[in-house]
Amino acid sequence: MADNPPLTFSIKFHGGVDEVTGSRHLVELGDKRVLLDCGLFQGHRLQSLEKSRTFPAEPASISAVLLSHAHIDHSGGLPLLVKQGFSGAIHCTAPTADLLSIMLRDSALIQEEDAKFFNKLHADEGVTIEPLYTLADAEKTLGFLVPHPYDEHFPVAEGMEGSLHNAGHVLGSAMVRLSLKTLKRTRHVLFTGDLGRRDALIMNPPKIPHHVDYLLTESTYGGRRHPEITGVAEALTEIILRSEKENGPLLIPTFALERAQELIYMLGKLMARGKIKPIPIYVDSPMATDITGLFQKHLDSLSISDDFRRYVSRNGDPFEGPAVHYVRMSEESKRIMNLPGRKIIMAGSGMCEGGRILHHLRNLVGEGNTTILFVGYQAQGTLGRQLAEGAKKVRIFGLTHDVAAQIQRMKHFSAHADQDDLDWFIQGLSPRPEKIFLVHGGQEQREALKAHLENQGIGRLELPHYGERFELD
Repeated sequence: MADNPPLTFSIKFHGGVDEVTGSRHLVELGDKRVLLDCGLFQGHRLQSLEKSRTFPAEPASISAVLLSHAHIDHSGGLPLLVKQGFSGAIHCTAPTADLLSIMLRDSALIQEEDAKFFNKLHADEGVTIEPLYTLADAEKTLGFLVPHPYDEHFPVAEGMEGSLHNAGHVLGSAMVRLSLKTLKRTRHVLFTGDLGRRDALIMNPPKIPHHVDYLLTESTYGGRRHPEITGVAEALTEIILRSEKENGPLLIPTFALERAQELIYMLGKLMARGKIKPIPIYVDSPMATDITGLFQKHLDSLSISDDFRRYVSRNGDPFEGPAVHYVRMSEESKRIMNLPGRKIIMAGSGMCEGGRILHHLRNLVGEGNTTILFVGYQAQGTLGRQLAEGAKKVRIFGLTHDVAAQIQRMKHFSAHADQDDLDWFIQGLSPRPEKIFLVHGGQEQREALKAHLENQGIGRLELPHYGERFELD
């Protein structure tokens, strides 16, 4: 009788390498395929659309998806995967499942609306675009979600077992642990997803796991350190007071998950303590409005810190108050553009690549008394990155606009681990992984983190490239 063929084990990187969007990593054990994350790419439209449409394997051949969290650069490709034939389980935490019911629908609607608006603007040129997927595709995808509590072990595919562990990044975010039975032994892969900070406003920090053979870790802030979270109140106060002197609007491109809630929470505290004058806050995002409601539902989640729960117990719901106005209808969104005087408008998307923020920018980016405040990472090629780096002219919906608004940036709010946090996490792994793959970072950031870790005596580091496959044992 012939010997059994070797049970090959490999990881293929098909996104979230050399960049921080489009997170997609394919794990193969024999003929079984499992996808870690399935995100959308963000950046230059044509290039991003082309990459978002391609997968590392035929979607129908993939057994399951293990999802780290609900951010669209990690989850937004799921409806397209389903549209192209995937029919397996999508494993995630319960808060992530609830968030996806909002965020995937919103992603589909934004794509449909933006395509419609773009096509209307360029009707005379005969230029049209199509959305990647529709609301119906997003609805179908939700039927494949399989929620799990943290630390529960569950079957994924033949020879593979999974579990999800608090990553400390956003509500419901998880590190994905995948155990694989090869012919010789059981191997453990840990994918951090987006790793949170040791100190945060709302989230619990990640807990360092044991026994990791192969680590896939994010490196968004390799070579960088965040300002201390304790300085967020002072920095935000300074920007608001500066905007107050201009008597104009403060426009904040905002990620609907986590960043919106942190801002509402902090702005309410500043007003309650008399640090800033009362100012109307318009949360111009149906998605952020719905997600904010989920924080109350999942207040007991292990991903939310004890400190935040105690604050809620003492002071009541921090997301409600006379200054906060949640905007759902597009007609109301249009009206707040014309309201005179001071106001804070928070709208998505956080990188200015879609959604209502584009309409506000179209109307306000050319006004000198407007302040635009960036409070999150801006990926290379995005409109947000162009504005944050001081562009004097930008294109919005295909039309060129002069930039006269004052641009401000705050790095205190980042939900990503910085280099010190990453070092703490990796140094804490025992025994040390046999190989560490640095993903979810630009090449400069990955190289900086690699050099830092090597100086700490940590080797066997890899910087995978798009489409690269590593055969493991």
